[in-house]
Amino acid sequence: MESNHLPTTLSDLLDNRLILSYVVPFLSPSALLSLAAASKSFYFLVFVTHSSYTFRHLDLSSLPVAYDFRLSMNMESDEDYLAAPVRRAFYVLKKKAVLSCVTTLVLDGLAVPATLLWEIFRDDAFNVRILSIRDVKKLGDEKLMEVLRHLIRPSRPKGSLKLKALYYFTPSEPVNGSRSWLQNCRSFLETPQGVTEVLGSQLGRCHISDRNLPTISSWTNGRGVLFHNPFRGLEEQVWIRLIEACQGLIAFDVVICHHAPESEDAPSLANVALGADGCQKCHAAPKPPRVFGQTPSHDLPLLSPPPLFASTVKAAQCPAPGENAKFYARCTQCLQDRR
Repeated sequence: MESNHLPTTLSDLLDNRLILSYVVPFLSPSALLSLAAASKSFYFLVFVTHSSYTFRHLDLSSLPVAYDFRLSMNMESDEDYLAAPVRRAFYVLKKKAVLSCVTTLVLDGLAVPATLLWEIFRDDAFNVRILSIRDVKKLGDEKLMEVLRHLIRPSRPKGSLKLKALYYFTPSEPVNGSRSWLQNCRSFLETPQGVTEVLGSQLGRCHISDRNLPTISSWTNGRGVLFHNPFRGLEEQVWIRLIEACQGLIAFDVVICHHAPESEDAPSLANVALGADGCQKCHAAPKPPRVFGQTPSHDLPLLSPPPLFASTVKAAQCPAPGENAKFYARCTQCLQDRR
């Protein structure tokens, strides 16, 4: 018996919110706009019917460095010129009335001056919960800290703090690479090599530098250095005090290392992961590991890459399938004089 039903179209499939929510995060902004331009039905699907899903996760890191439209825009500085591509994208989304749908915003590697951050946090048209500004240009640490201090100030209006998570310290993923959790599973199939094993278990009394240790891409993705700490002395302590002031308000992709209980040194930013077992040789550590689901949220880092399917701190701190739920986070100072 022949069926009179027409075959299912792509528009029918994407009109299913479950399917759409899993497909859209893997489309670039240009691909999404091309889809909307394909037909009237696709336009309404992207910009009207399901705009809260199609623009929830916006990754602009593939934008060109700068456009050549100085003649059409009044740019007072080089920072304005370099940030013009991002502002242009915001202008288009705001004109389409979907800018408020963006709750996860990725600007990795772009020119992001402090003035652009002020716009994101002060303009009511934005509703960003998770912001990734790793490896950005034209943004100094002092200016970023000034913005963060303003956001968490005690006198802020109730409900004005929308930002919940900030990626800044860890390295960003390659622009052409997959940004799904699948990329984090690749090391699960490999035998992890501990820090002490890679350097020889006789780390002993030799001087340890984070430049000498193997690098990894996630706190739960093996053992090694996640990022090379550029901060030293007073500058690092200023960051640590600010991160502590943000506890319970804004989560970061870094945690604080308080060293061993007997240490009198000032805390440092943890940048070395020792896996789930601690020391490769004795499987111990001066302090217990951090465990996702047990350790308080403010003592856990955001995991890379930023989550695709939810804009919450819980989603950003949740290990991918196959990753360890616990890990040791230390600084290079803690690896000195290992015996």
